[in-house]
Amino acid sequence: MSSLAQRLRQSLKCPAFRHSALLPAAALLALTATTALHAAPSRAAGGAAPGAASESISEQVFAVGFGKIAEVYLEAVSFDRLGMDGLKGLTSVDPAVTVERTGSIVRLYVSGSLAAEYGVASAGDASGWATLTTRVIDRARSHSPALSKATSERLYQVVFDGVTADLDGYSRYTGVQRATNERAQREGYGGVGLSLDSGTNGRVTVHDVTPHSPAERVGILDGDQLLAIDGELTSRMTGTDMRDRLRGPTGTLVTLTVARDGTPPRRLPLRRERVVPNTISYSLSGDVGLVKLDRFNATTASSLRTAVTTIRQTAGPTLRGMVLDLRGNPGGLLDQAVSVADLFMRRGRIISTEGRNPESRQRFDANPDDLLDGLPLVVLVDGRSASSAEVVASALQDSGRAVVVGASSYGKGSVQTVTRLPNDGELFLTWSRIYTPAGYTLHRQGVQPTVCTSRAGQTDPDILLSDLREGRLRPAQIASWRSKAADDEQALSHLREACPWKEHEPDLDLKVAMRLLSEPALYQRAVAMAVVNTVAER
Repeated sequence: MSSLAQRLRQSLKCPAFRHSALLPAAALLALTATTALHAAPSRAAGGAAPGAASESISEQVFAVGFGKIAEVYLEAVSFDRLGMDGLKGLTSVDPAVTVERTGSIVRLYVSGSLAAEYGVASAGDASGWATLTTRVIDRARSHSPALSKATSERLYQVVFDGVTADLDGYSRYTGVQRATNERAQREGYGGVGLSLDSGTNGRVTVHDVTPHSPAERVGILDGDQLLAIDGELTSRMTGTDMRDRLRGPTGTLVTLTVARDGTPPRRLPLRRERVVPNTISYSLSGDVGLVKLDRFNATTASSLRTAVTTIRQTAGPTLRGMVLDLRGNPGGLLDQAVSVADLFMRRGRIISTEGRNPESRQRFDANPDDLLDGLPLVVLVDGRSASSAEVVASALQDSGRAVVVGASSYGKGSVQTVTRLPNDGELFLTWSRIYTPAGYTLHRQGVQPTVCTSRAGQTDPDILLSDLREGRLRPAQIASWRSKAADDEQALSHLREACPWKEHEPDLDLKVAMRLLSEPALYQRAVAMAVVNTVAER
């Protein structure tokens, strides 16, 4: 898959979950146009960059955004509706401002009085609607004090919120501040590689140090107290202030004053480097490797390769298998999901994608290598496993490479392009659907575990495995529901109810996985039960 980086810069995430103190995650699967799968993304206005009131609106921001919608969105769009709904968003800033359309004329009213009227661009003229949108906003700001005082970011937000509300639940606009933080989580940032906790007593402590980062190399540890940054006391800073002072262009210096209980404070000069947040943790439990994957960013596949290599070297020939824990993983970069699945597959389809734009129709197949050399692999999922996590789980399940244990995953099966707009905000647009090796779409269906641990009242691993042990699983029934679920709500309901996600003891999933890995014959039976029937040729 040597051309993978050139073919894809995509991401998946699942919105309503938080996986970092710095960044609210959103379940997304996206391809960057600047070159940039969670629940429905938040539409809350926010992320507005600091700026003076009455700063000018850039027509280019709307031109790029509207043009990208027309070019890549999953379905053909009409700006007759999208453009008007975007303009109607101005009312949320000032209820006295209304925008109406009559035939080929758009009229702007302020406090009930006609302020201006304009000819309407054609339904497919994205550039024309960008010009019209900018002219209406400029005119409205000259009549409305509330709009005049609003930052440009606030106005971009309300217009794009109105436009994307007509699309799907995963298409959205993200303002400058939030977009900057999300890019840092996906792609890295210039910094020193530490995260901070601020206590109620003004004490600022280090709670996470990125491996191989400048902070780790100078000996900073979890629990150390950060007293000052470049001589300025952290007790007088907000969390945003501290983050902004720690980050900066790579190669530049920052001096931290750090204290540890029982030792005098130390002044430590650090040179900033590109830091990509760590998404992997791993350990050995007897002769089984355990790997937790929190999300997918730019270094996830390489970090996982290192983790698996270390586990194999540490365990030696006694290694019996591995558990890949994707529970709670909201997604991230799609190219990383493809690469992660490819680490364990010697052959076969990983995923395919289908959309309106020709470039959205893609196929990804495995290279002939396997980091575990065929050792048994169990994947854990739950209702918060989404997008990229579902890509990995379904690819390993459908190919017969792993047994999936847990509860039905979220069902986020679409890919979003991420376009970096001229103002540094980002526009996420759904441009394709994902199809698993078996041919079904993850959209709404999710991944069905081979061994379900979430049914009410079942807490004994032996009882949970009894259906598998005694041949009572129903792969043909699951396959039948899957083949109909895209168009049949009843089949979809049956499928989702087969292994509903409910909160249960997390250790139960791991106990089942360990039991499977301790019984090779039972593990092989589970692999054979995986649904590999082709639903549709793609």
